[in-house]
Amino acid sequence: MIYVFGITILYTLVHQRDKLLRSKKNLVLYLLLSTIGLAMGIIYIINPYLPSISQALEKYME
Repeated sequence: MIYVFGITILYTLVHQRDKLLRSKKNLVLYLLLSTIGLAMGIIYIINPYLPSISQALEKYME
């Protein structure tokens, strides 16, 4: 699944290049969200049984 996400990121970068490069804010946001998505995918590959963010928050909110 991470390969599909990586291909989608590259596809979006190629086809939306003008829109992303027109504004630095758009490019930074795109790179930030892409990096977060890839990091979450890698963490999932390493340990798919980690509790989700909502489960961790629910544990500490009680």
